[in-house]
Amino acid sequence: MGNPPWTEDPRFSTLADRKKNEAELNALIEQWTINFSAEQLMDRLQAKGIAAGVVKSPRDIFQDPQLRYRDFFWLLNHREIGPFHHLGQVSILSKTPAQARMPAPCLGEHAEFVCRELLGMSEKEFDELVASGVLG
Repeated sequence: MGNPPWTEDPRFSTLADRKKNEAELNALIEQWTINFSAEQLMDRLQAKGIAAGVVKSPRDIFQDPQLRYRDFFWLLNHREIGPFHHLGQVSILSKTPAQARMPAPCLGEHAEFVCRELLGMSEKEFDELVASGVLG
């Protein structure tokens, strides 16, 4: 399938001409592109040396067979929103594969652990911090 005839139309030969006739050009492009899938258009444009890519919706990405095959979406259980799919690890490492451990914490959920275990605060120091209102 060759190029549409309007691609040779002098009304669209320069940027200035395309801008001057933009509404008509957009209508012609719309009439032509409606006959192809996004992937077909991308392939055709790339074959002509035009940088092109498919813009996918979140639903498209979630339903992508390759991402599903690679277990890219991890089902996690969040304490407030319940079960949800989280984006997994992009790369798959054979010796140290990524694993889903937990969803994002709620505000302040790990404050005591961070303050007491990681920062070494005493129970009294932590209680004073909580009482001061700094932690919410």
